[in-house]
Amino acid sequence: MAAPRYTPSADGQEISDSKTGLVWRRCAEGMDWKGTTCVNTAVFSNFFGAEARAKTAATSGKPWRLPTLKELSGIVAVREAGEGQAAIDPVAFPATPAARFWSSSSVGKGYFMYVAFTEGSAGEGERNSPGAVRLVREGK
Repeated sequence: MAAPRYTPSADGQEISDSKTGLVWRRCAEGMDWKGTTCVNTAVFSNFFGAEARAKTAATSGKPWRLPTLKELSGIVAVREAGEGQAAIDPVAFPATPAARFWSSSSVGKGYFMYVAFTEGSAGEGERNSPGAVRLVREGK
C-alpha cells in the first residue's frame, strides 16, 4: 500500500504534500481549523488583497506566500468535483469553497492566473476581480 500523499501537522492546521515537498495551510484564508474541519467563511479579495494576506502571514515566522499556478494546480482533484463540492481532496483540505483561488503567476499587465476549484480548471483574471486565497511554503 502506498503512503498517503498528504500528512497533517500535529495541530492539524497545515498539510504536507509528499509529492511536491510543499506545506499548505489547510484552510482557505479567513477560515479556521476546528478539530476536523475548516470553519467560518473564506475571504475573497482582489489580487492585491491576496498578496497582502500572504505578507502578513509570512511575518508569523513561517515564509507563507501565494502559490504559483503550477503549485496550485497540483492540488486539484477533479474526481472530487461535484454539486457544491470543490475539486480538491476533502480530507486534506476540508470545506474548501468551490471557487477561484489566486496564484502568484502573472499573464501580462493587470492579469493573474487562478485555479477554479469548481471543476479544477485554470484561468486568468483581472487583478481587481475577487478570488479566495490558500497559502503555501517550502517544506523542510
